[in-house]
Amino acid sequence: MRISIKYKLLLVFLFLVASAISTYFFFTRRTFLEDKKLFVLDWSLASLKASSNEIKYEIKSRLENLQVLLPRVFLRNSPTSLDDSKLFLGLSGDLSKEIYSITFHQKTGKTYQTGRTYLNRKLIQSLKIPEASLLPLTKLDGASFVKSKTDTSFYLLNRSLVLENSHDVPRLSVLTLVLKGSFLDDPSSENLITVDLNPDFLVKSLKQSELAELYIWDPASGLVSHPNQETLFNWKKSSLADILTEKLSKNSVLPREVFEADLDGHSYLLNLSSLGIGDLALVSQIKKEDAFQALNTLAIQSLQVGLFIISLAFLLSILFSAKLTENIHKLEAAAREVGAGNLDIKLGIQSGDEIQKVATTFEWMTERIVALLKETAEKARMEEELATASLIQKTILTPPTVSIDGTEVVPYYKSASECGGDLWDVFLRNNKLTVLLGDATGHGAPAAIVTAVVKSCVSTLNTFHQGDNLNPSEILKRINSIVYQSCKGELLMTMSVAQLDLETGILTLANAGHEAPLHLKAEPHKKPKAEALFVRGERLGFSPQTDYDSLTVQLTPGDTVLIYSDGVSEAQNPSGAAWGERALRKVFSTSGNKTLSEIKQSVLSALETFAGGKPQQDDITFVLFGWKRKELNMGDQAA
Repeated sequence: MRISIKYKLLLVFLFLVASAISTYFFFTRRTFLEDKKLFVLDWSLASLKASSNEIKYEIKSRLENLQVLLPRVFLRNSPTSLDDSKLFLGLSGDLSKEIYSITFHQKTGKTYQTGRTYLNRKLIQSLKIPEASLLPLTKLDGASFVKSKTDTSFYLLNRSLVLENSHDVPRLSVLTLVLKGSFLDDPSSENLITVDLNPDFLVKSLKQSELAELYIWDPASGLVSHPNQETLFNWKKSSLADILTEKLSKNSVLPREVFEADLDGHSYLLNLSSLGIGDLALVSQIKKEDAFQALNTLAIQSLQVGLFIISLAFLLSILFSAKLTENIHKLEAAAREVGAGNLDIKLGIQSGDEIQKVATTFEWMTERIVALLKETAEKARMEEELATASLIQKTILTPPTVSIDGTEVVPYYKSASECGGDLWDVFLRNNKLTVLLGDATGHGAPAAIVTAVVKSCVSTLNTFHQGDNLNPSEILKRINSIVYQSCKGELLMTMSVAQLDLETGILTLANAGHEAPLHLKAEPHKKPKAEALFVRGERLGFSPQTDYDSLTVQLTPGDTVLIYSDGVSEAQNPSGAAWGERALRKVFSTSGNKTLSEIKQSVLSALETFAGGKPQQDDITFVLFGWKRKELNMGDQAA
């Protein structure tokens, strides 16, 4: 199904507006959420600090009163459960109205036996609670007693659930203060004292915040005190118990921790802080829905504003889409004209916007197409001529094959482009083998012209010197003169010429700025090692009058000589590193007992392995030849 571009523009415009607004609202709301969250947590922390100080004060004040009361009770010889209402009178503050009972427990083995118990009968009677129903508080069993993890003289327990099964007792919140014997300076410090209290004094401190829910938690025993009595009896059923137990069990030292949790179907922000009394932790718990209620209201209002903006954008886009697409229809018609072959098109769009730029570019494109068609035709003609030149060069520059009893010549040549810049040649006259290898500067047609000139020069020299041999120095000198006259110093060539006397094994070398040939001696009882044959000389075509020195080397039967161009030693791998003369010499040195064809293959294999398939930028050329025996009776051979 085709959709008009104006409707596509409409959809794109609406999408961009909706995306921008949605993105703005998303990041704004997320920023507000984080900011609100930090504010709530900081406010919660402040509440924790205030409540923590008050709770510590309340607990310490009661401990001070008990430190006066308990030694006096401990030294009494009254029987268990003796009515001692006067015992609780005269206590400072509201402690006389908070204590339910005091019980002394003596450790026997691994268990505790209940000893003397003192009940605050006046308080119990005012609450209309039968004394017998409070007896479960006087016992320390596995369900209600938890050992303290820290070395403190006291700890707190929520024992409200101990009386849960007493049907004749209304639900009673009980906070038990467990004191070790050392609290009384008792030599038998393993004994325990339990003081059962009404926890309302803690509830007052925990109810300071209207938004946050504050409570005290012990990692060993669980919930210690909570402002909601129902929570005291039901906390074991809540997922809060597992979450806080896990958090506190991982932190031996807990100055403060902030986290989020899902509890009973609601998400909460929790602040967890050490109370500074034993292992007790003070927890601040706030419902996220309550904390972010104002933010959610703001989000709804922002959404309404966003919908209004999108609706307005929809109406405006309908009004302007037709105008925007008018010039696009002109471009469509022009494209059809180009497809029909009409490249002479003038659109004349003056909209002053991007459509005008597209129209201008379109007109420029048609002009470039006309120009490119002409360039393509010219390029095709040049490629055809270049292919013809490459064929001619291969035909002219291909040397003959030389393989006789006294020597063998094995070459390798690979051009980097259609027309190469390397040249090698070989000819045999008067029992002397002459091998030359040259490398013109650059690549392509200019280099090919230089190689053709040099090849023509070599052929001319062979024609005019049929009766005698020119030595390598003379050959280079005459070629240099021709190259200089032909190229006027603009194009140069390096060249190495080697001439081997097949009767005596004397090798004469001359060099015009080319790489030094390598000589591998045939020494069966020694480790073969290739040596470079250095001789200096100026490049061909640099100066019209240049003399070239020569070097003479005596070969022994089985010796091998390698002449190569810089395309071999400078071949590169994919990382751009060059192969190098050292690597070439190493491969050549390990090939002492091989035939020339095998040496050629070894060099190529090592070179290709190093190059790793990377196309090379220079021609690769090398020639192998050697001396097989000392005496040969041959006539002249021309190649």
